[in-house]
Amino acid sequence: MDEYKLLIHMLELCEDNGNRHNHVRFDVNEALIEDLYDRYGIQVPIDELKKIVDRCYAREWLEHAYLGSGPHNGLKLTTKGLGVATSKRKSNELRENRSLLKKTSDYIEDHKGIFLLLGSVIGASGLIIGIIKGGSGNG
Repeated sequence: MDEYKLLIHMLELCEDNGNRHNHVRFDVNEALIEDLYDRYGIQVPIDELKKIVDRCYAREWLEHAYLGSGPHNGLKLTTKGLGVATSKRKSNELRENRSLLKKTSDYIEDHKGIFLLLGSVIGASGLIIGIIKGGSGNG
Protein backbone atom coordinates (compact mmCIF):
# COMPACT_ATOMS: atom_id res chain seq x y z
CA MET A 1 0.00 0.00 0.00
CA ASP A 2 1.16 3.51 -0.68
CA GLU A 3 0.18 7.04 0.23
CA TYR A 4 -1.91 7.48 -2.89
CA LYS A 5 -4.30 4.65 -2.07
CA LEU A 6 -4.93 6.18 1.35
CA LEU A 7 -5.59 9.61 -0.17
CA ILE A 8 -7.86 8.17 -2.86
CA HIS A 9 -9.69 6.19 -0.17
CA MET A 10 -10.29 9.39 1.79
CA LEU A 11 -11.45 11.22 -1.36
CA GLU A 12 -13.89 8.44 -2.16
CA LEU A 13 -15.21 8.50 1.41
CA CYS A 14 -15.95 12.18 0.91
CA GLU A 15 -17.70 11.50 -2.38
CA ASP A 16 -19.62 8.48 -1.06
CA ASN A 17 -21.03 10.53 1.80
CA GLY A 18 -21.44 13.81 -0.09
CA ASN A 19 -19.06 15.67 2.21
CA ARG A 20 -16.38 18.22 1.51
CA HIS A 21 -12.83 17.04 2.06
CA ASN A 22 -12.32 19.24 5.10
CA HIS A 23 -15.39 17.81 6.86
CA VAL A 24 -14.34 14.15 6.83
CA ARG A 25 -12.21 13.04 9.79
CA PHE A 26 -10.48 9.73 10.28
CA ASP A 27 -8.35 7.90 12.78
CA VAL A 28 -5.68 5.28 12.17
CA ASN A 29 -7.32 2.27 13.79
CA GLU A 30 -8.70 -1.17 13.04
CA ALA A 31 -11.82 0.29 11.40
CA LEU A 32 -9.66 2.12 8.82
CA ILE A 33 -7.68 -1.06 8.19
CA GLU A 34 -10.94 -2.95 7.55
CA ASP A 35 -12.17 -0.20 5.21
CA LEU A 36 -8.92 -0.38 3.23
CA TYR A 37 -9.19 -4.17 3.07
CA ASP A 38 -12.76 -3.94 1.80
CA ARG A 39 -11.82 -1.38 -0.87
CA TYR A 40 -8.45 -2.75 -2.05
CA GLY A 41 -8.31 -6.31 -0.74
CA ILE A 42 -4.99 -5.77 1.01
CA GLN A 43 -4.27 -6.17 4.70
CA VAL A 44 -2.13 -3.29 5.98
CA PRO A 45 -0.43 -3.61 9.36
CA ILE A 46 -1.26 -0.68 11.62
CA ASP A 47 2.44 0.26 11.96
CA GLU A 48 2.80 0.53 8.19
CA LEU A 49 -0.37 2.58 7.98
CA LYS A 50 0.96 4.97 10.61
CA LYS A 51 4.16 5.43 8.56
CA ILE A 52 2.07 6.17 5.48
CA VAL A 53 0.05 8.73 7.43
CA ASP A 54 3.27 10.30 8.71
CA ARG A 55 4.57 10.69 5.13
CA CYS A 56 1.26 12.23 4.05
CA TYR A 57 1.36 14.60 7.01
CA ALA A 58 4.95 15.61 6.22
CA ARG A 59 3.96 16.38 2.61
CA GLU A 60 1.01 18.47 3.87
CA TRP A 61 -1.53 16.13 2.30
CA LEU A 62 -3.14 15.49 5.69
CA GLU A 63 -3.56 17.68 8.73
CA HIS A 64 -4.99 17.45 12.22
CA ALA A 65 -8.60 18.56 12.42
CA TYR A 66 -8.31 19.44 16.10
CA LEU A 67 -5.63 19.70 18.77
CA GLY A 68 -4.92 17.06 21.37
CA SER A 69 -6.02 14.14 19.22
CA GLY A 70 -2.63 12.44 18.96
CA PRO A 71 -0.45 11.99 15.89
CA HIS A 72 -2.70 9.47 14.13
CA ASN A 73 -6.20 10.55 15.15
CA GLY A 74 -8.52 13.31 14.04
CA LEU A 75 -6.94 13.64 10.60
CA LYS A 76 -8.41 15.19 7.46
CA LEU A 77 -7.41 15.79 3.86
CA THR A 78 -5.90 19.14 2.98
CA THR A 79 -6.65 20.92 -0.26
CA LYS A 80 -3.23 19.82 -1.46
CA GLY A 81 -4.01 16.20 -0.51
CA LEU A 82 -7.33 16.42 -2.33
CA GLY A 83 -5.53 17.58 -5.48
CA VAL A 84 -2.99 14.76 -5.25
CA ALA A 85 -5.74 12.16 -4.74
CA THR A 86 -7.81 13.49 -7.65
CA SER A 87 -4.81 13.63 -9.97
CA LYS A 88 -3.56 10.15 -9.05
CA ARG A 89 -7.02 8.61 -9.44
CA LYS A 90 -7.39 10.18 -12.91
CA SER A 91 -3.91 8.96 -13.84
CA ASN A 92 -4.81 5.42 -12.73
CA GLU A 93 -8.03 5.52 -14.78
CA LEU A 94 -6.17 6.66 -17.89
CA ARG A 95 -3.54 3.97 -17.39
CA GLU A 96 -6.20 1.25 -17.09
CA ASN A 97 -8.02 2.42 -20.24
CA ARG A 98 -5.01 2.35 -22.59
CA SER A 99 -5.13 0.35 -25.81
CA LEU A 100 -3.17 -2.89 -26.14
CA LEU A 101 -0.70 -1.18 -28.48
CA LYS A 102 -0.10 1.63 -25.98
CA LYS A 103 0.30 -0.86 -23.11
CA THR A 104 2.88 -2.78 -25.16
CA SER A 105 4.70 0.42 -26.06
CA ASP A 106 4.76 1.54 -22.43
CA TYR A 107 6.00 -1.87 -21.31
CA ILE A 108 8.89 -1.72 -23.76
CA GLU A 109 9.68 1.85 -22.70
CA ASP A 110 9.63 0.90 -19.01
CA HIS A 111 11.88 -2.11 -19.61
CA LYS A 112 14.15 -0.77 -22.35
CA GLY A 113 17.25 -1.58 -20.30
CA ILE A 114 16.34 -5.26 -20.30
CA PHE A 115 15.71 -5.22 -24.05
CA LEU A 116 19.03 -3.43 -24.64
CA LEU A 117 20.86 -6.00 -22.52
CA LEU A 118 19.12 -8.87 -24.30
CA GLY A 119 20.02 -7.41 -27.71
CA SER A 120 23.63 -6.97 -26.63
CA VAL A 121 23.85 -10.56 -25.42
CA ILE A 122 22.38 -11.86 -28.69
CA GLY A 123 24.77 -9.69 -30.72
CA ALA A 124 27.80 -10.75 -28.69
CA SER A 125 26.75 -14.40 -28.98
CA GLY A 126 26.49 -14.06 -32.75
CA LEU A 127 29.92 -12.43 -32.90
CA ILE A 128 31.51 -15.18 -30.79
CA ILE A 129 29.85 -17.90 -32.85
CA GLY A 130 31.05 -16.20 -36.05
CA ILE A 131 34.62 -16.00 -34.75
CA ILE A 132 34.59 -19.63 -33.64
CA LYS A 133 33.20 -20.83 -36.99
CA GLY A 134 35.56 -18.59 -38.94
CA GLY A 135 38.57 -19.72 -36.91
CA SER A 136 37.84 -23.45 -37.35
CA GLY A 137 37.47 -23.14 -41.13
CA ASN A 138 41.03 -21.78 -41.60
CA GLY A 139 42.80 -24.83 -40.19
